[in-house]
Amino acid sequence: MIKSQPSNNHPSVIGFTTIERIFVLVIPPVLGLILGYFLPAIAEWAAGLPWFPFQGPLELVASVHGKWITIVTTFIGLVAGMWLSDLVIKESLFITVTDDKVVLKIKGSVQRFSRSDIDAVFIDGKNLVLLGNAGQELAREPYESTPAKIGDTFVKHRYPWSFAGDPYETEYRLWVDDTPDLPPALNALLRAREQALQKEDVESAREIQREAGKLGIMVRDRGKFQYWRNPSKENRG
Repeated sequence: MIKSQPSNNHPSVIGFTTIERIFVLVIPPVLGLILGYFLPAIAEWAAGLPWFPFQGPLELVASVHGKWITIVTTFIGLVAGMWLSDLVIKESLFITVTDDKVVLKIKGSVQRFSRSDIDAVFIDGKNLVLLGNAGQELAREPYESTPAKIGDTFVKHRYPWSFAGDPYETEYRLWVDDTPDLPPALNALLRAREQALQKEDVESAREIQREAGKLGIMVRDRGKFQYWRNPSKENRG
């Protein structure tokens, strides 16, 4: 059970700390700049090693002489580092929690959920999961912070944090091809998702998982296997 907490509607933000954000914004561009500056010298050295990969590009860089090539590679390194910093920030989950709502920001998208629509919050592996009042998944996103910090934040704002994990753990069933309890369309979706997982195509697997959720089936992974549950049947039961 969650202990009663005093009202606290001041927003709590979970994400990079100020120091971590500075680190992410500064270190990649600096490393890119340094690598870019020394790239012509590195290319000239590596081009003389037949076993070294990327001989074609290295030979091309090594064949160009003059100070301008160093300026160009330094600039390219700096831009590449800035791009990497931006990518890391966008790919990281930022969570804003108040007594009234939860806002999840990741990969340039923003998801907002009212407190009244959330029935459970928990950690599942490396993902933060929000469940709705009908047992359906509202959100499943990878997180960077510690589970303890995330849990403390949701408890502070009086959300139904599940310390034991998924409250529907026992309702999941192993999916096998052509499961008779699922319609052909959902079996086809999970078949495509299995192929995406085998190819380590994480984005496609997540998109198919979301599509299955729209059709009323919750899907998650355990090792190399997919498990599913039907919230509508659970609620009728």
